[in-house]
Amino acid sequence: MILFRQIYFSFPFRLLVLHLRNHLVLILIWFILAAFSTGLVGRFFGMHYLMLTPEYHGEVNFWSFFLTGGAFGGLVMVWHLTSYLLCSNRFPFLATLGAPFTKFCFNNSLVPLAFIAVWLTCTIWFQWNDEMITSSTEIVWNIAGFLSGTTAITGILAAYFHLTNKDLSSFHWTPRPGSRVLFSQRLPSVREIQMGVTRWRVDTYLTERCRARLVRSVAHYDTRVLEQVFRQNHWNAVVVLIVALFLLMVQGAFMDSVWARIPAGATIFLLSSIVMGLYGATRFWFRQWGTAVFLGLIFTVNLLTGWGFFNYRNRAYGLDYQKENSAQYNYPAIEKTCSPQNIASDRATTIEILENWLAKNRTPENPRPKLLLVCVSGGGHRSALWTMHTLQKADIATGGKLLRQTALITGASGGLLGAAHIREAMLRHAEGDRHAPQNPALIDDMGKDLLNAITSAVVTNDLFYPISSFNSGNFSYRKDRGYLFEHQLNENTHGFFLRKSSEYRQPEREAKIPMMIASPFVLNDARRMLISPQGVSYLMKPDAGRLAAQVEIDGVDFGRFFAAQQADSLAFSSVMRMNCTYPFILPNVWLPTSPSIEVLDAGFRDNYGLGLSIRFAHVFKDWILENTGGVVFVQIRCWDKIHAIIPSDYKGVFENMLTPAEAAGGNITDIQDFEQDNALALLNDALGGNRVEMVRFHYHPVRKNREASLSFHLSKREKLDILEAFYTADNQASVKALKQVLK
Repeated sequence: MILFRQIYFSFPFRLLVLHLRNHLVLILIWFILAAFSTGLVGRFFGMHYLMLTPEYHGEVNFWSFFLTGGAFGGLVMVWHLTSYLLCSNRFPFLATLGAPFTKFCFNNSLVPLAFIAVWLTCTIWFQWNDEMITSSTEIVWNIAGFLSGTTAITGILAAYFHLTNKDLSSFHWTPRPGSRVLFSQRLPSVREIQMGVTRWRVDTYLTERCRARLVRSVAHYDTRVLEQVFRQNHWNAVVVLIVALFLLMVQGAFMDSVWARIPAGATIFLLSSIVMGLYGATRFWFRQWGTAVFLGLIFTVNLLTGWGFFNYRNRAYGLDYQKENSAQYNYPAIEKTCSPQNIASDRATTIEILENWLAKNRTPENPRPKLLLVCVSGGGHRSALWTMHTLQKADIATGGKLLRQTALITGASGGLLGAAHIREAMLRHAEGDRHAPQNPALIDDMGKDLLNAITSAVVTNDLFYPISSFNSGNFSYRKDRGYLFEHQLNENTHGFFLRKSSEYRQPEREAKIPMMIASPFVLNDARRMLISPQGVSYLMKPDAGRLAAQVEIDGVDFGRFFAAQQADSLAFSSVMRMNCTYPFILPNVWLPTSPSIEVLDAGFRDNYGLGLSIRFAHVFKDWILENTGGVVFVQIRCWDKIHAIIPSDYKGVFENMLTPAEAAGGNITDIQDFEQDNALALLNDALGGNRVEMVRFHYHPVRKNREASLSFHLSKREKLDILEAFYTADNQASVKALKQVLK
């Protein structure tokens, strides 16, 4: 019982109790970080490996861990600063101690120490199993880097506070017994503490040497002296927080520099520091009104950034966003783009492309070749890598027929990113580049990290106001995480995404490369923005014949609709970004229309690309029947087609209330699958004679329950798992089926 009382009334334990009672937001930040590190939260999106194996300059090493450790050290000090601002007035005895803030930090370290114990356990296991680091020395060296970075930052800041924070000995005042201090609250005496009169009883505290010392009474000190000590310490803490935010803003100005793209794990720690510091400052200055003021600030910032100079929206690079040149986005304008004249013209151009495709693939032995339509699924980096690897290996297995006989590629997110990489390699090879599309180096390039650049831009630039700018085409744009994503993508792939979208028009018309149609989702009206260097107005609504007037337009031909806004100058990297704008990770893209519209990931409308390819085949069914042996859909997907049925047993009242939202959002890709299967059956009926065939390549984790995460960063084990998945029995059966189809 005595031991329990000693622990319970010790300063470290009382601080923990105070945090749990009054500062749950601070504790929640630590809990979320621990949940990320253990994989309890965000495993599907790869949050755990961002925390556990930071990458810098494409390498996981001492320096990447050192930078992450430094960011963690900053978080630890912000935790202490925030706690000191919010808690020190409840423990007046601190003012009587030498170096009060230093001693406060020692006693306030239970939570950071608990987190670092969890993190160390997880990172050792993760490095060994997922990053496949078999050298114990390397793992120890990495951990040493993290601890060195943590020690360096905390040491520097602790030394600063130790030297600058004042205590009672620094002020020359005469103590007066019975004083009242800190908002007219009388300080308890040792006797009162022993009797338990005060709510926050503290008997002992830890010194810098981790030795327990008894708390002294401060009842006889002058109120002005104690308040002066705390006021000076508090202002010192506020100055450090302001300087830290300023340095982050300065770093944002160098976002183009490789050295400024710190590891994503470090960015998460910095973002947590900002949230923690802002919360602490709001609570410190406004006390009980802190929550209301914080919500008011959010509302005010939202209003300010919605208009005038502070209004900033991410843009598609190359387009003209001058307000006077905005395109009118309304139904009459959309209907005008979908006019019979435009449709007839675009169909005629596409038939020329198909004729050129036919000339390239027709042989005396095979006068009616199969028309291949490749449909790729979304799924971040894993889908990009899986799509590239599958296309390369399947093309090799078919003697080059897969890529040569592909007439169209459609899809969402990462899958289309990977397919675009292969298509650019095809074009370069046709133009004389010695590297073929099957070059394994392409896989290595696409597997490089994209997430560090994005997260660095979020913390150092996007959370503030983007000021730096750059030129694309004839216009200037501001730099943000969307810009840095495109910049990093081109760095990783040696400029494979540097072309304008219109530069693919002629190669597509000559059938040197397949047509490719991106289809980002228009958030405002749920239509598809159909982006292609060719006119594709014939895809803006279903080909319904006599029922055409009764069929809704569900897509917009980007090239025709934005011709006056210089659609031909659109950067192809922006096309890819619009098509894979995963919410929160990348910014929604605003287009130059009146009223303004924004687009995001194509997966919201068609995560597999199959719906658009089916419509294409239906539009050109007559030509297909006359000139080909049928249509082959090659689907490359990263998502299960058949899922386990989730039971509705034991659902509580709040879970039942959320069921409609779960049905609307959680099952969106399943609904797409059902509808596309129906459309596929109708197409088969329209073409007749079983002229439609489907070959699916499906990524399943080779190691059970170790599926690659949905992210723009992959661990070594995940990359290996994706590459090995091609050789599973199901996918080898698909290779055999594809070879038979193309025989």
